[in-house]
Amino acid sequence: MVTLAACTEAPSMPAITESQALNRIDQLIHESVSTLHPQPELDLYRPSLNPALCVDATDGGSEKRIILNRRYYLRGVPKDRLIEVATQVKNHWESQGHLIVTHGFDIGRPDVSGRTRPDDFLLSLTWTEGDVLGIGATSPCVWSGVRGR
Repeated sequence: MVTLAACTEAPSMPAITESQALNRIDQLIHESVSTLHPQPELDLYRPSLNPALCVDATDGGSEKRIILNRRYYLRGVPKDRLIEVATQVKNHWESQGHLIVTHGFDIGRPDVSGRTRPDDFLLSLTWTEGDVLGIGATSPCVWSGVRGR
């Protein structure tokens, strides 16, 4: 499964805490999955529990910032319905106003990625080996250790 690690902190958005970022990630993933038919089972990709360092040369930010993400395999989606499910995710994300890019649909290996609006989280739905889809969300840069205000 591909894990994206990029800082996407929007200049006009106030800084968010780790807790707020994790809540938003959870919301993005679970709202997306709740719209799917057939309804898959979420299987956590455990390495996604580890934060990544935020390295963003464009803003000269602190090395103490991190990126949070979560990735899940979507278990129980039949191979012949992968494109259908990926299209449902794409349509849901577009209906939420997110910026979306797709590829791989023509070869049966759908990939949907994008950015949320207005908070600039990264979204991904990817085909993985074994004909299983993976879904994930990645936060903009947040301050490490800042869990709440």
